[in-house]
Amino acid sequence: MPYDPEGTLYRVQRGVIRAGISINPPWTDFSNGKAEGVEPQLLNKFAKQFNARIEWTVDSESNLFRGLKHRQLDVIIGGITNSTPWSKQAALTRPYLTFGSEEHVIAVSQGENRWLLEFDRFLQSHGMDAMRYFEEEK
Repeated sequence: MPYDPEGTLYRVQRGVIRAGISINPPWTDFSNGKAEGVEPQLLNKFAKQFNARIEWTVDSESNLFRGLKHRQLDVIIGGITNSTPWSKQAALTRPYLTFGSEEHVIAVSQGENRWLLEFDRFLQSHGMDAMRYFEEEK
């Protein structure tokens, strides 16, 4: 079984997912203090599986990836693709949605393999939801 040295999966169960969000419509937006877009909808659905609430941090990608590296965040969303220059500072899920050569992923802390596996399983089983959310947000 994959291991989380920092215990991320265990900590978020019935707790809090610390999510970083960079603004990148239609993938992510933060209007009136509310996270909106394709990826917040996915993350909200993922959080419900664990009876967890989401604590949002809105910032630039560089600041968010710094926070992820220092374990201040559990996940980053923002329309990230697998060609992101930040891939050396984070673990990326498998692509959950592909448009042309752009494969969309979500970033989590490196080494938290069980957390990453849970995200991968969720995203792979909810690909149709992602496509539907994308169509609604366009």
